[in-house]
Amino acid sequence: MTYDRIPEPITDTRMKDEVRMLMPEDLSRIRSNELMDEAHRQRLARQISAGRWWRWLADYAGRRAERAARCS
Repeated sequence: MTYDRIPEPITDTRMKDEVRMLMPEDLSRIRSNELMDEAHRQRLARQISAGRWWRWLADYAGRRAERAARCS
């Protein structure tokens, strides 16, 4: 079992802590959700950077086409 310390809001001068036990299944589910969230963020980052790459490539191809048209 794993113990997590969860501080409660301060209601008086004394600090209260609650110790909560998590089952291995809960830890596994939490970790799985974290991994899915991270994969989603990485997928979005790849899509954004791929979009920039394709825009740059299209601009480059356009510049090359203009130069080729001027040289002809």
